[in-house]
Amino acid sequence: GGIVRIGDDMYTCGNGPLTCIDFKTGTTKWQARGVGKGSLVAADGMLYILSEGHRVALAEATPEEYREHGTFEIASHGRPSWAHPVVAGGVLYLRDQGTLTAYNVRK
Repeated sequence: GGIVRIGDDMYTCGNGPLTCIDFKTGTTKWQARGVGKGSLVAADGMLYILSEGHRVALAEATPEEYREHGTFEIASHGRPSWAHPVVAGGVLYLRDQGTLTAYNVRK
């Protein structure tokens, strides 16, 4: 879950498809299946999305359209993943059940 606001746009994927919503009007600008229902965080103009099905996606935070830059899967521990991803100091942190993984995401 959760909602990320960047300027006049909000992004969410807590109820299914990744959705971009105009903050001022509430109008949906676009929806995309992407990796499915999950949680997200924004950093450096990008959205880092962790689905409850253990898929991770990197997408541009743009109101024009869904622009995915890549996906990968993390190990499943038999239950859905609901933790929010964290990006700090060029590192993406993903927690799932008792595991914390870190990925270098510096450009």
